[in-house]
Amino acid sequence: MFDQDGFIPANGYKRYNLRISNSTKIGKYVDIAPAFSYASTSNNKVLRGASGYLLNLLTWPANNDIRNYVDANGLKDPLFNANPNGEIDNPFYNVYKNPGEDKTNRMTGTLGINIKPFEWLTVNGRFGYDYYRTEGYQQYDSMSFYTTRAQKGVQRNYYTNYYGYNHTITATARKEFGKFTTRLLVGTMWQDYETQTWSINGNNLKSASRTDSANTDPATRVILFNQQFRNGEPNYSINRQFATFGEAMIGWNNAIFFTYSHRFEESSIFPKQFRKYNYPAASISMILSDLIPEIKNSPVSYWKIRGSLANTARSSSPYANQSIFLFNTGSGGGFYYDFTNANPNLQPERQNTFELGTEFRLFKNRLSVDATYYNTSNKNLIVQNFRASYGTGFVLNTLNVGSNNNQGVELVVSLDAIKGSDFNWKTRFNFNKMWNEITSLPPNVPEFYISDTWLYGNARGGGAVGLPTTTITAYGYERNKDGKILIDPANGLPVNDQVFKVRGDRNANFTLGWVNNLSYKNWTLSMLWDLKVGGDIFNATDDYLTGMGRSMRTADREVPRIVDGILKDGLENTDNPTINTIVVTPYYNNAYYNLNMPEEEFIQKDVNWFRLRDITVAYQFGNNIRPFKKVMKSLSIFATVTDPILFTNYTGADPQVNGTTAGSRGVGSFGFDYGNVGMPISVNVGLRTSF
Repeated sequence: MFDQDGFIPANGYKRYNLRISNSTKIGKYVDIAPAFSYASTSNNKVLRGASGYLLNLLTWPANNDIRNYVDANGLKDPLFNANPNGEIDNPFYNVYKNPGEDKTNRMTGTLGINIKPFEWLTVNGRFGYDYYRTEGYQQYDSMSFYTTRAQKGVQRNYYTNYYGYNHTITATARKEFGKFTTRLLVGTMWQDYETQTWSINGNNLKSASRTDSANTDPATRVILFNQQFRNGEPNYSINRQFATFGEAMIGWNNAIFFTYSHRFEESSIFPKQFRKYNYPAASISMILSDLIPEIKNSPVSYWKIRGSLANTARSSSPYANQSIFLFNTGSGGGFYYDFTNANPNLQPERQNTFELGTEFRLFKNRLSVDATYYNTSNKNLIVQNFRASYGTGFVLNTLNVGSNNNQGVELVVSLDAIKGSDFNWKTRFNFNKMWNEITSLPPNVPEFYISDTWLYGNARGGGAVGLPTTTITAYGYERNKDGKILIDPANGLPVNDQVFKVRGDRNANFTLGWVNNLSYKNWTLSMLWDLKVGGDIFNATDDYLTGMGRSMRTADREVPRIVDGILKDGLENTDNPTINTIVVTPYYNNAYYNLNMPEEEFIQKDVNWFRLRDITVAYQFGNNIRPFKKVMKSLSIFATVTDPILFTNYTGADPQVNGTTAGSRGVGSFGFDYGNVGMPISVNVGLRTSF
């Protein structure tokens, strides 16, 4: 059982888990391992982002007690607006009067079968079935800022059924011929995933305490297409995939190993002519310290080098290759296309990866180093929700468009710093540096952007050929040839360049993880430190608060200042531009903050952090459990604290931000901070035992 209450009121999560597993040997050659698990979760959610509780709290008047959010009749207590719907919600009103909840019941069954009819042959089967049902709702009060007076409250109910079956069956043969070791594997895989979705949205709530879909006026309800025109059936999403594969390995003297694999797939996602595809992979590794025994006479006790080449394919979401007809319920009847332009010629996205690595250990394995370089090229990128010209008749498009390249180095260094009879200290460093580039886009697409990242103002995750995939494109300042900000001679305010250009890059220069494990007798202490250097963040929260007059940027609004820049008077690109000397007092010119401070101003460059991710203290009982030895094999207690320490130069709440969720496409919306809260400090105390 897991029961967690968030630090935001009305925000909580509960989970109940049950798992049963078994391992049984049948006869001499067969082992089976069935397992069943059941989980029930309840997630009480609060609204975030635009007009969410946090932004409302930050903009709320400091002289008003937010705890007084309703009047004596239980109705919204507005500050100044006669129409309560026209005023942002009090933070407490927001979380208590606009509730949302998801409830999920999930059952999973798995079965593993291992058959070994001969010493050299093993047959493995893995079978799994997964079912869950989610019921959820989001309700907006009749007086909320999210609704209008005419709507009298809004409620959305949604229901999802998921059915998933998969199996993988492999046969592996192993044989040795003198110094040669061989392995041959063949297998097949089948996946069948189906999602059924219902949704109902309506107005005119009958009761603020009810959450079922009958709580809304039937005349206002909007339901999904199949529910409306196909006797209440759900919208379906079905994904089926079949694969056969094989792998062959040959090794010599346990020192040289060569592996080749090939996979053949068929996916229901793609049109018939592109439904079947295949891809190979190969790798080689050599243990030089065994091939050249003299190496072991040096401080190096082990040295291995490896390399690999691989080609893989990536699919998309179902029905991305089929445009949808909808019924026209307006004048004239008939049908019309949905606003999403599916692609009947959609092909799999292809990825080519090249990797080199080495691993060596020194000083009798006290120090080990593992280094890797990788280079990945992606072609025929599948881009969904791509916005092209509306002249196509569609708003969003699914295309194979463009290519990119991603490279990086990873380095892992492990050290047994102290090895003693009672006290030991092991430490490990994980270093990662990555760089990437968009290598091609269609000629008529100068900038590609991820629409999910366009959260506020005019800044988004966009990119262009020759630039990284993680850049931020936004409006900015107009500048001269030397990069100086241009100033309007008429008012002394900066001139905005209202064109989406690259203004920042979210990718870090490098990251470093530092793991420490210390033990003294029965006590252990482990901790993980995380260092990130570089990477830009668009602080949309600060942008929003500045426009509202609540950012610290506006605290000195009564102080006259001269904006550092060059007058845009025709001499700005000459060798003798006119330096700006015009005095501006923002208190008397609101355009200083609202109109002439573009999104570029709120992109914080080179954001670093050094944070303690978690720290755990544990005690392992030894002979102290002797009275319980007949029923208990081990017993330990532990305490874990997560995210207790953060050092950063970021001016927002927390530099580890993501404007949406992990479901966002592409590289996602990390580096966009809009209404986000910091990572909470949590404490977990527990007991582990085995019987």
